[in-house]
Amino acid sequence: MTYQDILKVITGIITSIGGVSLVIIGLSSWLGKIWANRILEKDRLNYNEKLEKIKSEYLTDLEEKKGEIDKAKTLFSRYSEHQFSLYTELYRSLYDLKIAADKLWEIADYNKLRDFSKQLNNTITTVEKSILLIEDDHYSQLTELLDAFANYKIGKTDLIKFRNLNAHNQPVNTQEILTVIENNRITKEAYTLFIQEIGRLFKRQIKLGG
Repeated sequence: MTYQDILKVITGIITSIGGVSLVIIGLSSWLGKIWANRILEKDRLNYNEKLEKIKSEYLTDLEEKKGEIDKAKTLFSRYSEHQFSLYTELYRSLYDLKIAADKLWEIADYNKLRDFSKQLNNTITTVEKSILLIEDDHYSQLTELLDAFANYKIGKTDLIKFRNLNAHNQPVNTQEILTVIENNRITKEAYTLFIQEIGRLFKRQIKLGG
């Protein structure tokens, strides 16, 4: 065998090996793509499953929160309706009390005092029964107003007593009578302002509730 023949054999072997290598490389690449696609598909399915689970949990939580919000809205609506009715009734009672107080200011006698006392008791009862639906700051204002009316009642009671004593020729301190009248006037101005302020507060609260 000549040198050239040996060279041809070696070249053929190398060529054969190179071809096989190319086949192996191509086959490896193809298999790699298949396995990569399978892994990606598996991961995608896994992620989709987890995503659906998370979405389901969020939807369930969202529905629960929505139910709670709807319930809160219903309760607030009922509360607002009851409060609206209460504030309307309460203001009417307060205004009736003011009218009775004004009449007592014009004519201080036992009949007017009795009517005023009756209306004062009715208004106090209405306020105390409705404390659950009255805003705290409004309740404080109402308490001050009712205290003013109570002081007014005391002053008018004293004035009527003084006048009865005078009618029966009993000794009466004129300065004391004038002091009582002045105190009653101050109290009257105070409850008039209180009524106006509470009217504004109630109106604002009714608008907020609506």
